Amino acid sequence: MTEKFTPKDRKKEFDKIFKDKILPFFETNGFKRHTKTSKRLFKELGNELSVFIFFDYKNFGDGFYDMTISYFDSEFGDVYDDQYIVMAQISMPTISGLNAEQLNSSTDLWIKDINSNILPFINKHSTHKAILNANQFYISKSREKERIDLLERKSKMNKN
Repeated sequence: MTEKFTPKDRKKEFDKIFKDKILPFFETNGFKRHTKTSKRLFKELGNELSVFIFFDYKNFGDGFYDMTISYFDSEFGDVYDDQYIVMAQISMPTISGLNAEQLNSSTDLWIKDINSNILPFINKHSTHKAILNANQFYISKSREKERIDLLERKSKMNKN
């Protein structure tokens, strides 16, 4: 019970959790895995808009799994070139644990938080207009005017 949870053990356990818990949860909510082995999930929202969720391990403190939510418009660019139009700037739950049991318990609580807070946020911001009218997004200064122009133009095209 007091065995050291090595980085290799942690990664192996998270890979199992991702496959057994996280992926099925997101799939039931319309998300797909970006590639066969990646920890990127995406959902097509229509009108060339998609949302991606990226998972990352951070070594800060005891370490934790963090996530980033980015929106892409295929007219502007794609995930391969990191050409997102906006990134969500909201509080994100994390997954952490010093052993497999804690990591699994943390994931169970994380899924509840995602279900009650993050998925409703994504559903509320599923159009160009909703994103444009919200203040919970970061817009990169690189090509900022182009990003805003695209959001404005597509907001007018679709009266959502």
